[in-house]
Amino acid sequence: MRYGEVVERGNTQDVFANPQHPYTRHLLESEPKGRPDELDPDAAPLMVAKDMRVAFRIAHGGLMSRKHVDLVAVNDISASIRRGETLGVVGESGSGKTTLGMAMIRLLEPNGGQITFDGERIDGLTRKQMRPFRTRIQVVFQDPFSSLNPRMIIRQILEEGLIVNGIGKNAAEREELIGQALDDVQMPRDAMQRFPHEFSGGQRQRLAIARAVVLQPEFILLDEPTSALDLSIQAQIIDLLRDLRAKHDLSYMFISHDLKVVKALCHNVMVMQHGDIIETGPTSQVLEAPKTEYTKRLVDAAFKVVA
Repeated sequence: MRYGEVVERGNTQDVFANPQHPYTRHLLESEPKGRPDELDPDAAPLMVAKDMRVAFRIAHGGLMSRKHVDLVAVNDISASIRRGETLGVVGESGSGKTTLGMAMIRLLEPNGGQITFDGERIDGLTRKQMRPFRTRIQVVFQDPFSSLNPRMIIRQILEEGLIVNGIGKNAAEREELIGQALDDVQMPRDAMQRFPHEFSGGQRQRLAIARAVVLQPEFILLDEPTSALDLSIQAQIIDLLRDLRAKHDLSYMFISHDLKVVKALCHNVMVMQHGDIIETGPTSQVLEAPKTEYTKRLVDAAFKVVA
């Protein structure tokens, strides 16, 4: 469908193999392509988690027999992300992907384990002690429609983190930093004076990425940043993330359920199920020769739509 009208219909295999309408061909050609750039084999670890556990206490049973049990969302997981690396984390909804990512960057409190960033322990740090790390560790959320404050213009949204962290000597210097961030995400500088509702979904996600990169971080958690976007826009965002990684030597943790996007962006991948890592390794190896039945099902669902 396009603009409320059906532009093409038919047998799934025929439509995928021989699309007739230009818009259908455009969609099929817009799938994320390519592979991640080569990773420096000598790159040092940047973000490391060891035996990390996250559990939520929930009530169970009736009013008179209520008990509290621990729901384990992340079960003694270890992970390491090197400088310049993108680690993909995949799995079905509820597998623990986002919980793992949020705990690693200390937006959720883990129940156990160790987290180190650039060689320094950050688990157990107070909010005040974490502040020096907040500019170095950033996050981009899934929904670009709800992650930007609708009451603030883009300049205010991007400037907020600069002010809180004491970056920029004055308003003019902060404005230049914001302008550079907008340049980085290929948005015009006059976007500063506009509100989020004036932009499309893809543009809003670019602005959300700009909010992260304006602080010049070293590590960004990307929590399904393309899942709310059209297919053609997804490919553009993946290209943008590649460019930013190369330009700023960024490390990413990329949470997704879309294995095609993971294949195009991620050097390594972890497969999660019920809070456990059931398979991990180089992305090409895991996706082309999966070892577990669960991973095979995920791969088949992503890459074998047409029989």
